[in-house]
Amino acid sequence: MKNLLGIFVVIAAICFNCDGRQTKREAFVKAVAEYNLNTTPLPAVIFSPDRNVEIVTDTLIANSLNVRIRNYSLMDAQIVVSRTEMNNSSQIQYQRIFESEITITKASKSILSTHISAKQFKGWSTDPFWKDATLQHTWVNQELSSADAITLEISFINPNTKGYKLYRMYIDTHGKQALHLIEEHS
Repeated sequence: MKNLLGIFVVIAAICFNCDGRQTKREAFVKAVAEYNLNTTPLPAVIFSPDRNVEIVTDTLIANSLNVRIRNYSLMDAQIVVSRTEMNNSSQIQYQRIFESEITITKASKSILSTHISAKQFKGWSTDPFWKDATLQHTWVNQELSSADAITLEISFINPNTKGYKLYRMYIDTHGKQALHLIEEHS
């Protein structure tokens, strides 16, 4: 009889513990599923370049002309290059905008100090290239530069169309500038 009573107690304990409530694991899985249904996923954002970029070049021409060019990226300005949607997630890729500062001195006397950006060119032209264009690079063309004149090459790129424009800027020792389009691809 004692054995029968012990078996009855064990069976009763098992029956009372199986009352249909959720286990901790089931409750967790249900909570995660509800959370996922009520939230919208944030898009993955990719910046190119992913960090601040600054390139400073000092060029000395004919021992008297010094050209200092500072090419840099803006951390708060960018161009949307692509948007992709896949399986409830999205990805946005941005290209940072670049600008350039140019300072030319002759025997420690300032000849020219200027700023170059695609925004300046956008104001001069109605060409759709400039809508999403950014400065790519500015550099001194040493082969065409002399003690009397500096020649700069300025390239712009549109990351959406893969188009580019290459300009040549001539600057004399008095700071007078002339700008010519050398090459373009749209």
